[in-house]
Amino acid sequence: MIAHYDDTKRNTFFSQLINLKQKCSMAEHIEDFQKLNIRVNDILEKQRIDVFIVTLKDNIQHEVRLWEPDSLEKAFRWARKIESEIMEMKYVPFVIVAPHVD
Repeated sequence: MIAHYDDTKRNTFFSQLINLKQKCSMAEHIEDFQKLNIRVNDILEKQRIDVFIVTLKDNIQHEVRLWEPDSLEKAFRWARKIESEIMEMKYVPFVIVAPHVD
């Protein structure tokens, strides 16, 4: 009974992990991911990286995948960096330059 319950609990955490989707800042998302990730055993680092990437927002997911991170920590760093770059682009002030008239 205990073995069955433990296995079910582990499967529940894995199920929650693979169904996680980023709906908040990257820092919060990584924290949410890690809370579940530490409870899931028996999956390879490469699989953890792939699962993490799939949980990201589409525009970030694509960019992180291009860098082919070989560790979960590198995937986290790329995701933070890409989110930061996207945020910077959103907040670049638009400056209208009036033509110079003599």
